[in-house]
Amino acid sequence: MNEFPSGASAPRRKIGIIVQRYGVQVNGGAEVHARMVAEQLAQRYDVTVLTSRALDYSDWKPYYAEGPSEENGIRVLRFNNKMREPRKVQGYYGRKARGRHLVQKLHRALGAPGWFTKLFPNAAITDEDGMRWLEAQGPAMPDLLTYLKEKEQEYTAFIAFTALYYPGALSVLTVPQKSIFIPTMHDEKAAYIHFYRKVMAAPAWILFNTRAEQVFSQKLFPIAQVQQRIVGVGIDLLRDRLQPDASVLGALNIKRPYLVYVGRIDSAKGCDVMIEYFLRFLKETGAGLELVLVGKEMMPVPEHPAIIRTGFIPDERKDQLMLQAGALIIPSLYESLSLVLLESFGCGVPVLANGRTEVLHDHIEASKGGWTFTDYDTFKAALEDVVAQRDTKEKGEAGYRYVRDRYSWSTILGYFDEAISDIEARNR
Repeated sequence: MNEFPSGASAPRRKIGIIVQRYGVQVNGGAEVHARMVAEQLAQRYDVTVLTSRALDYSDWKPYYAEGPSEENGIRVLRFNNKMREPRKVQGYYGRKARGRHLVQKLHRALGAPGWFTKLFPNAAITDEDGMRWLEAQGPAMPDLLTYLKEKEQEYTAFIAFTALYYPGALSVLTVPQKSIFIPTMHDEKAAYIHFYRKVMAAPAWILFNTRAEQVFSQKLFPIAQVQQRIVGVGIDLLRDRLQPDASVLGALNIKRPYLVYVGRIDSAKGCDVMIEYFLRFLKETGAGLELVLVGKEMMPVPEHPAIIRTGFIPDERKDQLMLQAGALIIPSLYESLSLVLLESFGCGVPVLANGRTEVLHDHIEASKGGWTFTDYDTFKAALEDVVAQRDTKEKGEAGYRYVRDRYSWSTILGYFDEAISDIEARNR
């Protein structure tokens, strides 16, 4: 695979950003986070993104061409990747790697005798099980790991995103002394895979998105000796630079006050519950309210005149839809930061978030920038506030101040500079 030609300007420290998917067409939270960091760091470092050819996380089917390309002025190097293996295979290795296989349960019930292990070697939890689970889930990219071994000395540091997937988890094991890990870890089944104890202990630095993520990780993994910091991400205060453009709403036939959801439209993100609650609210109240869904559909969405589906749209249109919304809804049970919540606050727009998610609950409580819901009744109460415009402006202002004061890029980039300089000093 050909490398990029060197520029004529003075050499800058070379940084590799590793993420499972990359591109303006990709709207996953960690992937958008990686793109934002890449574009910001490129102003002061020589940045190359190392990623897969995949566009869709559901199968990792290769979409982009292999090799070097450019995306929004950022150099991207794409490696061949395998497609996701069947759920049955993922499930087997997931259970095995967490010690939840039937043979392993029986082994523990008997007091873990040695004779049982000799008869049934698969009763043990092995690193191979964790590796196989990561390979089955994908996107498996063995060529990436080979590249890292061969080119390690050319890079000052590597910033790897997301513990959940093969590229991030295995890259920190391949080049641990040069790795800055952004694990986006939260309390889900995968976090209890034993192999992650090894992964999380490997990098030189871990940059957490929130205090909740750090506390959870410190309880679960042996990471006391790893340099750590809570960093998050810088947020563009859209309200300061954009004026509302009503033509965007007109083009989508949005005629009434509306709520907006941004991200994968997926039951795994709680979208089925959100839509069920929204339609029930309309039926009970007759409110003149619409729900705008922005993102790729990964589940059936009911046909209803109050539900508007935009599919994938450019960032400029997405920003306008957030800027002019009555509120943003986030129904997800699993979040490590919630970039879209912070973006909504940067628009001065309040957020209705799933209160069962610790990160979302903490953001809302700390900012006073919206509402949380845990069931239909609390969801309904929040929507009644939105329809009546009860304290919505005050909540929007509170969220805006929260982001302005805590998530400036100058502060965030300073944290990255610190970690990169430390790794450089260690590896001289």
